[in-house]
Amino acid sequence: MSPHVQLAQQFGAFIANENYSGAHALLTTEAQRVHTKTKMKRSSVGMRSYAPGPFLNVVVMEDFILEDWPTKQDGDVASIYIALDGDDFCEAVSVIVTQQDGELRIRDLEWGRP
Repeated sequence: MSPHVQLAQQFGAFIANENYSGAHALLTTEAQRVHTKTKMKRSSVGMRSYAPGPFLNVVVMEDFILEDWPTKQDGDVASIYIALDGDDFCEAVSVIVTQQDGELRIRDLEWGRP
């Protein structure tokens, strides 16, 4: 598994386990200011409000990883779609993985299915 896929998988696992501090630590410095731990929790809980319950399965959709896309910025490595499944629902979070200070970090994220 490539390092950027591992990062996305770890981020999804942190969200599924409601470890918003761990997920937050994987973001770039700028993304941490925009996506606070409180906002991340609110988004995660909001996605499953119609079918309450935990996320039980996290899957990086490797067939949908983009390494080139129209809004790609310098340093960006991949755009990755992460499926988050529960008993009666399927949601997702999409992330942009980038290089920051020699490390892979998540530059941006979008909650929910497209």
